[in-house]
Amino acid sequence: MGKLTHAPVFFVVAQATHSPVLKLDSLIPELQDRLRKVGFPGYRQHTQTTLHVEANMAVPGETQVNQGQVTHHIFSGRDPSESFVVGQDSFALQTVEYDTIEDFSLKFHRGMQVIQEILAPDSVTRVGMRFIDAVVPPPGGAPSDFIRAQFLGLTNTLGEDWVTTYNFYEALHARGDQQTKTRVLTQHAELTYPPDLAGAIVPTLPARFAQINGAHTLIDTDSWFATGTEIALNFDPQVIVDRLSRLKADIRDSFHAVVTDAALQAWK
Repeated sequence: MGKLTHAPVFFVVAQATHSPVLKLDSLIPELQDRLRKVGFPGYRQHTQTTLHVEANMAVPGETQVNQGQVTHHIFSGRDPSESFVVGQDSFALQTVEYDTIEDFSLKFHRGMQVIQEILAPDSVTRVGMRFIDAVVPPPGGAPSDFIRAQFLGLTNTLGEDWVTTYNFYEALHARGDQQTKTRVLTQHAELTYPPDLAGAIVPTLPARFAQINGAHTLIDTDSWFATGTEIALNFDPQVIVDRLSRLKADIRDSFHAVVTDAALQAWK
């Protein structure tokens, strides 16, 4: 099946995790100058406080909490719907206006070429891609019209006088050297980003999704390749982009396994 013209996707992000570049802050002006020339002139910085819980070696059985900070540099397009997010050991492209994998990969490749030129990371250890969709039943319809019964739990078996506050499904699968985690959350609430994405880094929800407040199903599909304990791969933009196509294929197959054939026809 080709492109779904009316697909319910509202957020897509691809990320490459690479060897650390500790002098990143000093290179930001040069990085911004290059990225603005490829269509990403906006810039802002976001610093997040992190907590690390570790065993207290001085007192057996006790733990100690260390506080730190992680800074991300966000380079946005002419509108804030898409942006590059750069950290000391990662590079990502995120958008709430996804069109095709070809268009998305082209932008990601351009950004990686800039990263390679300015930051010159030595290697890459992980490449990931994540799609989040919001499926809303048609007027007078039910979640089961668009979502397969096995992902709806009691939502699909209780009577019509019941209102589902939430129903959650999660699974982790592997195919070849890639893993895919699929989460399906059916709820009666306002549409929001998953908790791990909440914050100032992600773009504002587009208007057609921001108005969702009621019954809907969130399909969160995350696919990745990681080198694990093996030797890291050379930081090669073309190799990374080729990997995105394979990750997208796994995301597509997982998504199609969750939704009904009627849904795919409706979104053509």
